[in-house]
Amino acid sequence: MDWEADSYVTRRDRPHIGQSALTFVTFRLVDSMPKEVIQRWRDNQVDWLHKNGYHELGIERAFQRGALPENLRRQFLKMRNQGWHQSLDQAHGECLLRDSNCARIVADSLLKFDKDRYDLDRFVIMPNHIHVLVQMRNDWLLQEQCTSWLRFTGRQINKLLCRQGRVWQPEPFDHVLRNQRQFEYLQNYIDDNPKKAGLKLGEYLLWVR
Repeated sequence: MDWEADSYVTRRDRPHIGQSALTFVTFRLVDSMPKEVIQRWRDNQVDWLHKNGYHELGIERAFQRGALPENLRRQFLKMRNQGWHQSLDQAHGECLLRDSNCARIVADSLLKFDKDRYDLDRFVIMPNHIHVLVQMRNDWLLQEQCTSWLRFTGRQINKLLCRQGRVWQPEPFDHVLRNQRQFEYLQNYIDDNPKKAGLKLGEYLLWVR
């Protein structure tokens, strides 16, 4: 992340920060997080706040700067994000991307404009979600590229499976990398994700530059 460079920030649409910075992006299928799983994830956050003495603080405010002491805010964010990704790794929903043909549609779409609009470091396609490390090139916006990926692959997957309806949850999770330590951590996270989720060869697709 270059704090001096031009960028845009949006609270409504993801990705939240637009800049030619290396970004960790997660896309998930529309049925990857059932209501009961999301509710359990939210309940765990409330329990964490109660255990730390913040009974009246709602989880929507807890990750905002100033609502918690900074060290607790970082702990809360870490717990919150880890819980979300652990829930994804439990492979809820139809897991369309377990089908190698569906996974290949996504991989081909990600690779199509590599070294043109953006530079990929690596990505992993899990049964119901994808993690990507990507850096946009100048004059290209990550928000627009994410929309393009989701629209195109959604149409192609529906065509392949002879079905209709939404394939993806429309808002991806994004995190702009701040330093080399985060870069190395997320590289390892992507590499190790299939093993930690208990997947076998053929149940995921890992690409590394």
